[in-house]
Amino acid sequence: MALLLGMSLASFGQSYNNNGPDKTVSLGLKGGVNLPRMLYYQNVALSQLSQDFTFTPMGGLFVDIPLGEFLVFAPEAVYVQRGTDITYEHRSGAEVHYAMNASYADVRLPLELCWPIKPYFQPYLVLGAEAGMRLFGQIHIDRSAPIPLDVTIDVGDANLALIHAGALAGLGVRSKINLGAQEILLKFSVTAHQGLMDSYAPGEKDGTIAAQNVYAYQITGSRLPQGLEACLSIGIPLKARQDDACATFSRDRRWFKHSRRTSFGF
Repeated sequence: MALLLGMSLASFGQSYNNNGPDKTVSLGLKGGVNLPRMLYYQNVALSQLSQDFTFTPMGGLFVDIPLGEFLVFAPEAVYVQRGTDITYEHRSGAEVHYAMNASYADVRLPLELCWPIKPYFQPYLVLGAEAGMRLFGQIHIDRSAPIPLDVTIDVGDANLALIHAGALAGLGVRSKINLGAQEILLKFSVTAHQGLMDSYAPGEKDGTIAAQNVYAYQITGSRLPQGLEACLSIGIPLKARQDDACATFSRDRRWFKHSRRTSFGF
C-alpha cells in the first residue's frame, strides 16, 4: 500500500516541481513514537480508570505535495500500534491488570497550514483524517482473585473491531536544508489522534462471538482509541530532468539542418 502511494505520485511530482522550488513534491520516510490509550464515553466507571503510559513505535512513508505558498497536502501510509494499559482494584478486592497492544496499517490524509518564515523554519498546523485496518496484536489479563488468572490472548474478531477511522490534529515545524547539490526536507510534528468508531468488536457486543474481554470489564458503551504521536520525517525532492524529450528533439533537429547546409550547400 505504501509503495503504491509513492509510485502513483512520482510522475505527478516530476511535472509539478517545474513551477518553482517552493512547489517541489517530496517523497520520504517518517518514524517516531505513539502513546496509545482508550477513551470510554458512556461507561462512567471505565472512564475514571487511570491508564499507564506506554510508548509504541510508528513509521511509514509520506508524500509532501505543496498546494500553494501556505498549504501542503501530505498523504501517508503508516504502521502504528493502538491499545491501553490499565491496572486497577476490582470491587471484589482483586487487583486486575489489563493490557491491549494491537497493530494497524493506516492511510492518513493530513493538510498542513504553513507559515514560511524562513526556508529552514516553517511552523505549521496539521489537520486531517485517518483510516486503518487491524493486523495483529495481543491482550494480556492478570487477575489476583477470586480465582487467579494470568492469560495472553490474540487480538481478533472476539475482542477488537477490524476497521479504525478517526481524525488528527497537531503542530509541527518544516525545514529545507541544502546538503551540497541535494535538498532535504525535514519535518518534526506532535499530533493528537482521536478514533471516531467504536473499537469493540461487533460480534462481542451482540453476542454472536464469544467475547474474550469479560475477565477485565463489562462490555458496555463505546471504546474509542486515542493516541499522541511525536515523529520525525525526512523527504527527498522528486526532481524533474532538465533535458526533456522535446528539448533533445529540437537540438537534434537544428544539428541535422546545419549538417545538410554544410554537406550539400543549402
